[in-house]
Amino acid sequence: MELAGVDDPLIMRNLGTVKPDNYWNSVCEGEMEQVISRPWHMVWKSRSLLDVACAIAMRMDWDFDAIHVERGDKARNKEQRPILDRDTSPEALLVTLQDKIEAGSNLYISTNEPNTSFLDPLKARCSTHSLDEFKDLWYENSDWYAEIKRLNNEKPVELDGYMRMSIEDESVVDGKKED
Repeated sequence: MELAGVDDPLIMRNLGTVKPDNYWNSVCEGEMEQVISRPWHMVWKSRSLLDVACAIAMRMDWDFDAIHVERGDKARNKEQRPILDRDTSPEALLVTLQDKIEAGSNLYISTNEPNTSFLDPLKARCSTHSLDEFKDLWYENSDWYAEIKRLNNEKPVELDGYMRMSIEDESVVDGKKED
């Protein structure tokens, strides 16, 4: 409502508290989502990001299960989510997955947990994989890096949180089973 009378084509927003890996979520959610929409058409299902997800699946011979484990800040906030840490512990995940995932299978884990070694106990049941294991697909010598640099007037671009989320979502969908 505050912007209804603004005639300028440029709208600025103070992004002082924006986390670098969450740029578009901070800009395009809440009160601003009615004014500014995410650039889905440019990034979300871009061919280059889908190629990275496809390469991840190929490296696992298209034979993998996938799970998404939401943790990160949510698990540390005991007041808001008192049992999330317990429910997403490796032990709880093993119990949940025991009838769903075959022993010894490839398991792709999409997670916002910064310490991926947290999930090491799952390695006793299956071969675990996460996005960071495939960094060579977007680093300096990769096709992705070359294409994105070309599209960005030869300036390098880092794979940000938004792009990571796109690859992770597609990788989870590519799994035989997803939970």
